[in-house]
Amino acid sequence: MSNKKALAVTAFALLLSQQSFASETEGFYFGGGYHGQFLNSIGSLEVKQTSGAEETGKAAHFTINEAYIRGKVKGKKPSEYKREYNPPFAGGVAFGYEGELGNNSYRAELEAMHSSVKADNVGLKGNQMGVSYIKTISGSNYVYAATVDNDQIENTSVMANAYYHLKNDSFSFSPYVGAGVGLTRVKIFGEASIRPAYQLKAGLNYSINESVNMHVGYRHFGAFGANHELKANLLGEVEEQQPRQPGERKISVLNKGKKTTNVKLHSEGISIDDGLFTIRGIEAGLTFHFASKS
Repeated sequence: MSNKKALAVTAFALLLSQQSFASETEGFYFGGGYHGQFLNSIGSLEVKQTSGAEETGKAAHFTINEAYIRGKVKGKKPSEYKREYNPPFAGGVAFGYEGELGNNSYRAELEAMHSSVKADNVGLKGNQMGVSYIKTISGSNYVYAATVDNDQIENTSVMANAYYHLKNDSFSFSPYVGAGVGLTRVKIFGEASIRPAYQLKAGLNYSINESVNMHVGYRHFGAFGANHELKANLLGEVEEQQPRQPGERKISVLNKGKKTTNVKLHSEGISIDDGLFTIRGIEAGLTFHFASKS
């Protein structure tokens, strides 16, 4: 019985090695796959005033998700603010051509992908992210704040990819490396923008038969940052209060009820630059060849 099992295992191994001979496909193909994302990140946020807002005074002390408390702006600086993104879905389809290159092969393809990652906003109420800052006008300090949706990031891209496959007739699996460039539509902070993108890939390819291949590998995707225009509203004026007990310092508080006659102070424009958005993960998929040759 053990001899029969050994023969069966040997026959299966020989079959796999023979499939590497038959896997030298050449021609057009289409395919699809799932992208398992295990690490998503976005670059450091940079917040600044628009040119029109700077005319009435310079802003300072930009912070995320907090307010002016006892003479200090409590909260994280935009460059220190980090969020975690959980990947509910990511997948794509591709159409391309595979050809021989010496003893190895190459592939050139167009790939369309879509992914949606959920933001994990620790400490936030709902899905709102707040940006606040102080602005000095005519000797008085004012606090402005803007809110923006930070629920999820949706990414739809079209990429032109090129792959190089290293083949060996002694093995059924062939390693590959790939790179691609293209454009992606990223929806973040409640608005969408078109950005340049790139990706790098590496993995293993296995020929199921002459027409169908399976691949598993690592994928790194990056989309360059963009500016998002926001409207910041006046929260109130920062006022100094006398100490309650002798020896204590004066404290500053935010007076939200004080009226101001300067209409320009009520709202102004700011922008957020979100930096480089990257996705790292494992992808797996199938390719189906229209024509092949042994």
